[in-house]
Amino acid sequence: MSREVVVTGLGLVTPLGESVERTWDGLLEGTSGAGPITRFDPDEAGLRASIACQVGEDPAAVAPDDRVDDRTMGRYAQFAVAATAEALADAGFDAASPDWNAERVGTSIGSGLAGLSEIEAAAGERPSPSFLVSALTNLAAGHVSMTIGAKGPNRAPGTACSAGTHAIAAAADDVRRGRADVVVAGGTDAAISPLGVGSFDAMRALSTTDDPAAASRPFDDDRDGLVLSEGCGIVILEAREHARERGATPYAAITGAGRTADAHHPTRPAEAGDGLRRCLEQALSDADRESAAVDHVNAHATSTPVGDAREADALTAVFDESGVPPTTSIKGHLGHALGAAGAIEAAVVARTIAEGTIPPTLNYETPDPACDLPVVTEPCETVVDVAVSTSAGFGGTNGVLVFERP
Repeated sequence: MSREVVVTGLGLVTPLGESVERTWDGLLEGTSGAGPITRFDPDEAGLRASIACQVGEDPAAVAPDDRVDDRTMGRYAQFAVAATAEALADAGFDAASPDWNAERVGTSIGSGLAGLSEIEAAAGERPSPSFLVSALTNLAAGHVSMTIGAKGPNRAPGTACSAGTHAIAAAADDVRRGRADVVVAGGTDAAISPLGVGSFDAMRALSTTDDPAAASRPFDDDRDGLVLSEGCGIVILEAREHARERGATPYAAITGAGRTADAHHPTRPAEAGDGLRRCLEQALSDADRESAAVDHVNAHATSTPVGDAREADALTAVFDESGVPPTTSIKGHLGHALGAAGAIEAAVVARTIAEGTIPPTLNYETPDPACDLPVVTEPCETVVDVAVSTSAGFGGTNGVLVFERP
């Protein structure tokens, strides 16, 4: 069995706002979600970096029916439950309706650092009875399945910054192969803590600029590191015929996915972006598309000097003959949300296709010869028939999704 997979609902919790609309508007308006760290004192923690992209509103305030329980849910899981509520409503689902066949609904939600904040808070203390269920990586998918009564396939990839993309790719396989009719898929992370920020700070991976709004600069020649972020992206994946039968209008279709390893270094991408290049080629082959068919790239680009350059190498190699299509990294607005990043970007790509507007790359001002790409700097109204979204993570793990206009 091989069925077409469509995206019928979107949900976001990001530093630009706890909804798809607020996030989308912030992207088009060129708003930065970065600011001074307020969840703890960076000076007290002895950090060089003092900037992050933080979610403002309490997740419980944006989820209906008291679904968020901060006694048993870690912050990362609370984000997932809140974003799922928005995505299901957007898709027109009601768990009490005849369309909701619980055994045919799956959950696939990845995370990079998951309950790191909860683990850090519990260090040296006697664990509470709810400690493990607030910290384990799979509890975002677990809590979502419990709150919505989803009894189908359930998974939680922990593949660092590719986790959200890998979760969506696996969910698409579930739908395509008939293991589920609907899957709640995405990624979530909440690592703004002394240990979370401190770990990246110790690696000298973070921007140390004094200007929060200008700190994350994907592909820009003056980039000096990433800005750590938090949040969640959820997409509702559904078999096309199932969506058609209930009268749902898809945002986009997912037609291909790639998953590769660099087998090179724990943190540095492979020379010439070899792993990501192969991943892009694999995804396009899976979608049965030539590179010339791609109208837009939503890039992983985290604003690190080496990472962005290696991604540019990969894109240039794959689109050598046709030329790299208009390219955006939304991490200039949102920072790097680790395992949530690819899922947030997947939701944005689906909205990009539906709206016919490519969002800009914030803070791209000085082109870098090592990143010779057509970087989009203003909202661009255009027809996007095919788009790709790229992800890469520590351990040399890569993920790419191919989206098409339905």
